[in-house]
Amino acid sequence: MTRPRRFTAFGALPLSALCLGLALAGASQAQTADEFDTGHNLLGDPAGLRSSATARGFVLDASLTGDYSMVLDGGEAKRATAARYLVEAGMTIDTAFGLPGGTFYIGYVGFHGNDGSVDVGDFQGTSNIDAEPFDALYSLWYRQSLFDDRLSIKIGKEDANTDFAYVDNGGEFIHSSPGFSPTIQAFPSYPDPATSVSAFLRPGGGLYIGAGVYDGATQPGIRTGTRGPSTFYGAPSDLFWISETGIEYGGVHNGRVGVGYWQHSGEFERFDTGTEDHADGAYLVWDQTIYADSASAREVGLFAQYGWADKEISEVEHHASTGVQVQALLADRPDDVSGLMTSYVAFSDAPGAGFSDDYELAIEAFHAIRAAEWLTIKPDLQYIVNPGGMGLDDATVVTLRAQISL
Repeated sequence: MTRPRRFTAFGALPLSALCLGLALAGASQAQTADEFDTGHNLLGDPAGLRSSATARGFVLDASLTGDYSMVLDGGEAKRATAARYLVEAGMTIDTAFGLPGGTFYIGYVGFHGNDGSVDVGDFQGTSNIDAEPFDALYSLWYRQSLFDDRLSIKIGKEDANTDFAYVDNGGEFIHSSPGFSPTIQAFPSYPDPATSVSAFLRPGGGLYIGAGVYDGATQPGIRTGTRGPSTFYGAPSDLFWISETGIEYGGVHNGRVGVGYWQHSGEFERFDTGTEDHADGAYLVWDQTIYADSASAREVGLFAQYGWADKEISEVEHHASTGVQVQALLADRPDDVSGLMTSYVAFSDAPGAGFSDDYELAIEAFHAIRAAEWLTIKPDLQYIVNPGGMGLDDATVVTLRAQISL
């Protein structure tokens, strides 16, 4: 199962050196030359290199995040611990190649350490950075905006979850499912983005319509995250198609409602030992700010997701999740973020699926402490009911995440 991209920590030596170099020259993607603030980065702005690069349209970012977790009870391996880390570094160039409205991005990602879900035995994934160890040129894409940003076209290697099936108010959770619904099979997202072409149309009134086609080679077992575009136009010639439409609305209570459909053209095994020549499914996403107070910095946001897939070939037929994120829950901690969410998957009951439990339920609570402008410490507690659907005892998992902006 693929999991959503999350930035993490302390990679291999060559990768760390690259991040250090980028950090000395760059700034967070959210910053511009006018609002550059060295306090948001551990390494500051040595010799003015970072602010100078940003002023010239070169925005470089580097971040580190690490997870350390323990299975307190239940699961596959009680009292087991796991340490893992991922490093991300990238560069954005606005008005790339001299074209107004153009953006070029190149990004590098590497993951090292243990997959904590092996000890939990769950299906959904208790940490959204878990993967097999890898180092990769993760993203390499160009986006062109046209007609006053009403139309945008993107081509290159990218993470589909950047544009499709995401919920903004689920972004701070450590559990994987708030990233995107686990019913989406072979989704070209972390740790395997893919070569793609996508486009979004925003005609006005908050309406948006988006569609994309991605290399689908992960289904037959080819790692697109560590490869170039050869399998996009060559063997095995499998493609992942996705479309999403919805409404985005602004103001104090800003939000978004979107509905999507996806299809994969590859061959999938049926639980009854037959095969299908494709897989498809649908999803629904909702984000909503329900409270915002600029004086106190307090903001409350909700999210909800639903996903469906064919139970004859998908381990999960239905997925539903909902959660709340609160910024400045404590009056004297305006930059801290707290969250509570639950995520439910209904396992396939098709003959041959082999599950002994009907469902898996994950409950997560966290409090992210902004210890410094460049450092966040996030204690996280999860309770997993029926982990993996295979008769394991309910699991309690505690994780400590550290996030560093260089």
